[in-house]
Amino acid sequence: MKKVKKDLWEEMLVYPSFNIRFTFTLTCVLVVFSVLTYILLFKLGIANNISEKVSMLNLIIQGATLVLGIFAAYYALRQLVETRFTSLDQAGMRELRDKRYLRALNKWKEAFYIRAETNVFTNLNETLLLVGDYDTFDQYIKLSEHRTFLKQELFQETSDQIVLLYLKSIRHLLVKNQGEAEKFLSELVTLNSEKNALTNFRWEFVDLVTSDAYQALTGECKNIAENLISYLSKTITPTRKSEFEAKNFSSQAP
Repeated sequence: MKKVKKDLWEEMLVYPSFNIRFTFTLTCVLVVFSVLTYILLFKLGIANNISEKVSMLNLIIQGATLVLGIFAAYYALRQLVETRFTSLDQAGMRELRDKRYLRALNKWKEAFYIRAETNVFTNLNETLLLVGDYDTFDQYIKLSEHRTFLKQELFQETSDQIVLLYLKSIRHLLVKNQGEAEKFLSELVTLNSEKNALTNFRWEFVDLVTSDAYQALTGECKNIAENLISYLSKTITPTRKSEFEAKNFSSQAP
């Protein structure tokens, strides 16, 4: 098993939830202010008489109040953003079930800009395919191909990589670009054979197979798409599965 590297918070705290990190940071800030106040007033002797010390203390208290206000505002904003993200994700799923694809697309776009999250990213891209916006789909997919935060953090799981390859394959099949689709299908089959990636793979294909773009498919591209969905959902016949894994993706073997 790959050992996951701990970040700074996990080194200091056993369970680095946001509430614990916020409390820890706020406590450290208060301690620092208290120490600075003590040093300035009693050790360095900046203020000589009582009135000057009181004035200096009031100034420090005002600064501490401002800092605490900033932290409180950040905490409230963070909680508001988390609530907004969850509601947008759930609303996107509801709109998708009701086949209001453009509404679902707008919900997931806003959610993705709030926080880059795997399921939101993949749902967003599949919805782009359902509405036929292939140019925007290509722009989003490019994000997953760079060695940036997206690839390092969002797509570490093999099942997530399978979803990406599925989306790339279907994108080219829908426009009947069979050659490009087969490149990604070959990667998908190889990845599954090396890591048995479909064991815990879960994905719903109802929205795709009922879409107008999928229903308009004909010929080998339609056969490949049907085999791909059967292969990923683990309902493909043994003979056709062997053909599919042998890179005969359009096989219609009984």
